[in-house]
Parts: sequence; structure tokens; C-alpha cells
Amino acid sequence: MMSSLFKFLTGRKNQITPDSKKRESAVDKANFAELNKLSPIKNVGISQLSVQENIATPSFVCREAVLNKDQKVVGHSFTLTRSVNELVRKSSELVRNLYDDVLLGSILRMDIKRLLGSRLAFIPILPSSLKRAPIEKLPTEGVILVLTSLEELTQNSSEYLTRLITLKNAGFRFGLQGNLKLPDLQPFLELAEFVLIDIGANDLPTINSLIDEVNKQVMNKNWVAINVKLLDEFHVCTKLPFSYFQGAFITNREAWEAPALDAGRIKILNLLNLLRQDAENTELVQIFKQDPALSFKILRYINSAGFGLAGKINSIDQALLILGRQSLYRWLTLLLFTSGNSNPLDLALMENALVRARFTELCAADSLSKNEQDELFITGIFSLLDVLLRLPMDKVLEQMNLPPLVVEALLHNNGKYAPYLGLAIACEAFDQDQIVNLSCRVGLSLTQVTICQTEALIWAEMANQ
Repeated sequence: MMSSLFKFLTGRKNQITPDSKKRESAVDKANFAELNKLSPIKNVGISQLSVQENIATPSFVCREAVLNKDQKVVGHSFTLTRSVNELVRKSSELVRNLYDDVLLGSILRMDIKRLLGSRLAFIPILPSSLKRAPIEKLPTEGVILVLTSLEELTQNSSEYLTRLITLKNAGFRFGLQGNLKLPDLQPFLELAEFVLIDIGANDLPTINSLIDEVNKQVMNKNWVAINVKLLDEFHVCTKLPFSYFQGAFITNREAWEAPALDAGRIKILNLLNLLRQDAENTELVQIFKQDPALSFKILRYINSAGFGLAGKINSIDQALLILGRQSLYRWLTLLLFTSGNSNPLDLALMENALVRARFTELCAADSLSKNEQDELFITGIFSLLDVLLRLPMDKVLEQMNLPPLVVEALLHNNGKYAPYLGLAIACEAFDQDQIVNLSCRVGLSLTQVTICQTEALIWAEMANQ
């Protein structure tokens, strides 16, 4: 995995061009304007017209990681912002179909095949949207269409069964989410590969009852636990038949007891601080030589195929010269997530941190200097160090020598970098108001934010392979 980071850490990255930032869809704008007219998102005054115009841009899609039992990221769930979801859920079928059209259109513009790679995309839709044009344009590989209004399915059983069979024969895959105790649901359960249960909306006896109800009718389904907010909930779900897990538990901050940092991570933090202090290479080399495992990792990394070196590098001195200080700093930062007393969730946490880092860096591509973009990258990576180390952020930062603006953003949510980090976190939380306000503060449209997020997701997945 670490060897594949070379082209990312040394600046060989796909850049967002001005042309790519300007791509917007007039048709989708009209659709979303109609959706917003039928079910207004928010009343705003004349002074907030720029924010209102940003809301009317239908390009922003939220994603949430889906993990397997090994705690590896195997897919993402895609929706529009949470507040739009809440409004749409209470609206007419017309509005909900428009919502699906906007969601599917936005996903198609994200180049979903490139974004997914070998992973899964869970896309919640109404059964009635199965008959609408955007469905036919979706790739079949990796896409799971999650049907969310099961009452509608059973009320129009014959029509939807015919449509689902046609789509399944074309290669589409399905999931079911909702009232799993409905009568006449069995034919749809037989066609579905995935069954989703909202952990946040059901207690444990109800969850077990739903699983038993489905297992009486069909077997061998892939169970997906969604809305898993706490690590304790995740651990309970792993003891049930669930194979996949979605929710905010990956980055959740809990009341940690203060653990002692292991020696491996202490050495890495020491190296990071020395790099910030412009220490001599000889001092860095001595620390590497005191840790055989760390020496082995950097030599394996520098001799990996990604560097394309003519001959083998056998000394730490040479490795540091070839790698350069900026790339070494980034490599050591990522090594924090994979060294010491790590647990399986740390890799998923690292990918989330990579998305934040790359996203903030891309969002600042036209507004901040190269040095400031580099510091934003570090801000994004370090924004989850407290979760990784299970220490409060102020305790983490006491052990690090970081630029003042990075500390200000991480510790006080203030300063030049704070809006960029806040935007990354708002995207994860599906917080529409914050997404709109912060995208305006950093001078980006929602379309541009979506492009940055898509590129960051692709970059982080490739880096984590």
C-alpha cells in the first residue's frame, strides 16, 4: 500500500482545471429548482441571495463509507444532503422522483465507474424511479440500487417484479430498506442481494426480529447495518449476521481514557517535529537507525516500483535525499496510522483522513499558495489524529511542532484554514447549511466542491490500495 503513495506524495496528482470547475448542468439546475420550489429548503433574505443560488445547484452528493467485517472500506453510500433528505421524505412522489433524478444525475457526472474502482455504491431510490431514464445510464458493475419505499413495491407487486427482473437480467443488483415485515415482500426479497437495517432507528430485539422475519422467507442475504453511530454499536452488529456497516462510528470521538503512546508512534512524532525544525539529515538518520523496523519500511518504500530507480538504495542517507523533506513528512504522517498498536479500523480512518487532506488541498488550489496548500493537506490528515491516538486534540498537539495556522484550525476551528477543514467535515456530516455557507466562504460553487470531493475520494482509494 505505502509504495502506491509515491506519485501522490511527490506531486504527481490529477489537477482540477478551470474548465473542469465550470462544468454545470442546466437541465439538473432546472430539475432542482423545481424540487426546491415544491419543497423549499430554506427561506433566505435578499442579503443571502448568493447562498440561495448555491443551494439551487444540484451537484453536491454526500457519501459515507461502507465497511466489511474486516473493517476495510468496501464501498460508499450516496445521497444528497441530510436536510434535503428529511424534506423529501415528507413530500409527494413527484418531488421524491425529482430528488432521485437529481441524485442519479449528479452521480453520473461524478464518473461513478472511475470513482468506485472495485468497490460498491449503495444508491437509495424510490421504486418508481426504476422506470425513469437515469437508471438505464448507470453502470451495472458495483452499483446497488437500494429500494426504500417497500410499501410501494408490494402495492404494485406485478409491475415492479417485472421491472426488477428485467433490470436484474441486465446486470443490476438490488437492496431493500424499510418495513421488512410487510406481507407479500418475499418475491422482492428473493431478487434482492442486500437487506439494510437502520441501527439508529431500531433497538436490538427489533433488529433480531427483522432478521428472523426475513430468514423465514429467504436465506443467504447480505445484511447491511446503516446509521451505526458508535463503536459499541458496531461491535454489537459484528456479532449479528451483518456483513457490511455504514455510519459515523469510524470518526466518532468518545470519552477516551488516556492511553500511553507506543514507542513506534513516539519515534514518528519525533521525526515529524525534527522535520518542522529543519533538523540536519544526520540527526534524522540516527533516529531511523535506532529503529530497525522504521529503517526497513523506508528502504522498502524508496526501492518500490513507484520510484523507478535504476539501482537499489541501501542507506538511509540516500533514501532521505531521494525522498525529499516534504514527501518524507507526508509519508511519516501516514505511517502514524499503520504503525504501533494499530487496530483494523485505523486503515479506514486513514482513508478518511486522506480524503480530508486531499479535499482541502484541492479546494484551495486557486486561492492559496502552494505552501499553504501543503499545510492544508497536513491539517486534513491531522484532523483525525485524536481519534487515531484516542487522545484529546490538545494533548496530541502538545507533542507536535505544527504551523500556527494548522494548530488554530485543529484546536480552535479558527483562522485561514478552518473553513476548508470545516467544509470537509460538513461534507462527511451531510450538513447542508454548513456546506453552502462554507463553500461560499472559500469561493467555490457546489459543483466545484463535488469535483474536489470526487477527486479526493479517487485519490484516497488509490493511495490506500
